[in-house]
Amino acid sequence: MEEYVKKEIQNNRRAIKEDWRELRTVKTDRQLELERPVMFKQAKEGALIIDLMKEFPNIKQKTLEECIKSRRSLRKYKDEELTLEELTYLLWETSRVDSYKPGVTFRTIPTGGATNSMETYVFINKVQGIEKGLYLYIQDKHQLTLLDNNEGLDEKVNAALYGQLRGAAVTFFFTATPYRTEYKYAHLSHKMIAMEAGHAAQNLSLASEVIDCGAVCLAAYIQEYCDDLFAIGEEEFVTYAVTLGKR
Repeated sequence: MEEYVKKEIQNNRRAIKEDWRELRTVKTDRQLELERPVMFKQAKEGALIIDLMKEFPNIKQKTLEECIKSRRSLRKYKDEELTLEELTYLLWETSRVDSYKPGVTFRTIPTGGATNSMETYVFINKVQGIEKGLYLYIQDKHQLTLLDNNEGLDEKVNAALYGQLRGAAVTFFFTATPYRTEYKYAHLSHKMIAMEAGHAAQNLSLASEVIDCGAVCLAAYIQEYCDDLFAIGEEEFVTYAVTLGKR
């Protein structure tokens, strides 16, 4: 391996082996009392809003043991729609906010210091009663808002996923807004941000098993194409993608 490649690898490894003692010597933006970052993204004025349910009477629950035992990465899906209740259930168990106060967010998944760096977007392809399109999940209100329903989204999303859409009923995109965590933890934030996406993807994988779906978590995607789908890329960017559908 060439020497400069070895050095680059060593530098990149540092992000997942930080020394937490360093935080004692750093003045974070929080300690400097700078303005707090925005906690949640919201719908644009005039955009379509879909209110989502919080109870799921038609979903037959499985035990955690059953879900863990049956979970396998699934890359081929039945040509079948999900119900709105099923989609809502996946969002509820993966990305909902249970409570929050200024600078602190409590969710279904662990986040670094309750800083909540993550947002959730979905490409809805086959869901009963919902128009195909790209949506933002408004996590503090448990709503969806439409971002894009133009023609050709299948091709754009498939290209962004490096050709791995494979007819999925729904694709989740988890993004990071790093400054939400950097505000509190400075350069120590990035390991926690990456872990947060992993927590969400695991919840989604297990929740998919409950509704007789399968999912596959994708790290191999084209970064700029994924970011372009949602008009992001600098202060917010995609960190993980998950396709899912009926078995």
